[in-house]
Amino acid sequence: MRLHGLCLINTDTMRFHEFEKQKGWSLASRVIINYAREIGADSMDYGMFMKSADLLDRDMLKSLAQHIEKSDTAPREYVMKKIADHNPEIFKKMYGDQEGYLSIMKPQKDLTDDESVEEGADFYGYYKDPKDPSGKTMTYPNDMEFKTPHRSNANARMVLSRIGLDPDFENTGSTPIDDFIAATDKYLRMNVSDKDNPYYDEVEMYDMEAKRFKKEHPEITHVGFN
Repeated sequence: MRLHGLCLINTDTMRFHEFEKQKGWSLASRVIINYAREIGADSMDYGMFMKSADLLDRDMLKSLAQHIEKSDTAPREYVMKKIADHNPEIFKKMYGDQEGYLSIMKPQKDLTDDESVEEGADFYGYYKDPKDPSGKTMTYPNDMEFKTPHRSNANARMVLSRIGLDPDFENTGSTPIDDFIAATDKYLRMNVSDKDNPYYDEVEMYDMEAKRFKKEHPEITHVGFN
C-alpha cells in the first residue's frame, strides 16, 4: 500500500462525511470504529481497531503509534491510511513528511501523549452484587468484555442527554438496561434520516453494546458510564 498525497477536509458542518477533528472526536476514529463494527467483535482485528480509535480520540499519539507499530501489517496499514486520509494533520504529527509504503514508516521520536486527558468514562453493564444482602452494591461480570471506546465525562454526558436520559451520570448512577435500550431505539428511529451524522453513529454504537450486554450477560440489569 502506498500513500499518494494527503488532502484536508472541510469541517464547516457536523455531517459525518465532513466531520474532522474536535476535542474527543476525529473523523478517522469514526471510520475505524464503523469498520470494526462491520467485521464484528469475533474478528481478530476488532480489538486493534477499537483501541486505535480510542487512543486517537484521546490524543494519545505516542501510545497510538506504539500500538500501531506492534500490530499486524494489514490492520496497521488500514489504521494509518485512515488517519492519513481523514486527519492528515495528526498523521503528520505522528510520521512527519515520510513518503512511500506505510508499512515501513516509523513514528516521530518526539511524540507525546496528551497528559490533560486523565478523566473519562467507560460504558459498563451492572447487576446487584449477590454478596451484599442490602442490595445496594452493584457489580459486573468478571468475564465481561467492554468494546466501546473510553470517552471524556463531557462526551458521556452529551450521549445521555442526546437520548433523553439524565446526563449527570456521576451523581445519578446507572440506568435500567431496558430503559436505556428504549431510549437509544427511540433516538435511532426518530433520526433515521440523519444516519450520516456522527452523533447517530455514536448512539447506535451504545445501543448495540447494551443489546450485546443483554444477550451475553442476562444477569445485567443496569448500564451506565463509570
